[in-house]
Amino acid sequence: MLRFPCAAIAVCMMALALPGGNASPVSQDHDRLRLLMIGNSFSLSNLKEMPNVALSMGRRLDMASLYISGCSLERHWSNFLVSATNATARQYRFDRIVDGKRIVHKGRANIQEALAMEKWDVVVVQQASPLSWRPGTYEPFGGSIVAKVRELAPQAKIAVQETWSYPPWDKRLKKFGFDHAEMYRRLHDAYASFAARHGLDIIPVGAAAESVPNRNALFTQPDFHFNREGVYLQGLAFVAKLYGVDVRKCEYRPEWMNAGRAAEIKSAVMNAISPNGK
Repeated sequence: MLRFPCAAIAVCMMALALPGGNASPVSQDHDRLRLLMIGNSFSLSNLKEMPNVALSMGRRLDMASLYISGCSLERHWSNFLVSATNATARQYRFDRIVDGKRIVHKGRANIQEALAMEKWDVVVVQQASPLSWRPGTYEPFGGSIVAKVRELAPQAKIAVQETWSYPPWDKRLKKFGFDHAEMYRRLHDAYASFAARHGLDIIPVGAAAESVPNRNALFTQPDFHFNREGVYLQGLAFVAKLYGVDVRKCEYRPEWMNAGRAAEIKSAVMNAISPNGK
């Protein structure tokens, strides 16, 4: 479980008005987890189901996403350096959902703006999926990002989302020279090393995906992104890790998913969170 600081009193503020986005007042309550994701499509997808899972578990959530397709840690760091000297450089699509209500949709922001607009409890980073299995691509960029987040948002816990390996039909596996299981082994080790080096918690989305029965059903051919089953697993993994709750007790499941499949996915998530059953 990631423990986050609680405000002593409830306060209110106006959400930052971003070009291209719709902002509305946001009530900041002491029991609402404030989450910022700095990522790419593998984090943007988490906006789809995490709010539903959190609400079902009786948890309040303010979540925001900084998104560029395929963005690597190196590119995130380059973007940060650019916007450090040019505040008008808003390289990212910015989305924000509070207690299930989308308050900013396809706005624009840079990393510095996003970090400053709220006292985030958790900031999540990740590597781009084609590089996730290559440990040498994490540094020095990932470490620089972590250091700057700690400087600009000292109250925030920093976590890394362990992303997932590609499904077996993805042509890049052949170029890599190994199968999806080996890709997962390598990315799992790379994320673990990065997290240990910087003292970060890991949200084990990839581990949960790897152990779920009929793993390929989390994808729709020929895509390598999660389909709706996969984003349900992702939302469960984030809620289980960040709130420290057992999502096997989550009553929510998408209306199109049968109860048996939902139970398999929830069990895979909890096994990834607590592999020893603790």
